[in-house]
Amino acid sequence: MNQPKVENQIWECVTKHRTKYDNPVELSKGEKVKLGKYSTEENWQDWIWAENTNQHGGWVPVQIIDFSDDESQGVVLEDYSAKELNVDEQEQFIKIKSVNGWSWVKRLDNSDEGWIPDEVIQPRGLK
Repeated sequence: MNQPKVENQIWECVTKHRTKYDNPVELSKGEKVKLGKYSTEENWQDWIWAENTNQHGGWVPVQIIDFSDDESQGVVLEDYSAKELNVDEQEQFIKIKSVNGWSWVKRLDNSDEGWIPDEVIQPRGLK
């Protein structure tokens, strides 16, 4: 689903989403990471598995990694959280940013923030 990128627009969930990762990785700008495989999901291109020095890993957008020449390691270019939100139909959000098929959103009801797949949201009022 190709969605317009409109700042400060209210978005709503059209189908529930549940995270598979209970302990999301948190990375800091300048942190060194070991890099693994790229995502093979069709709608989620340009995500790569990255592990910190404690071997705690998660999916990271390639845009925030400065890759080594052999792409086995990298340096994080900005603070990052892999936190996903569990969401239900009709929940509403403000989209803060969108990258590689996922959006970082802020819930309207409690201001909780995290990632959700673009395929489960649409601008409010669309059917």
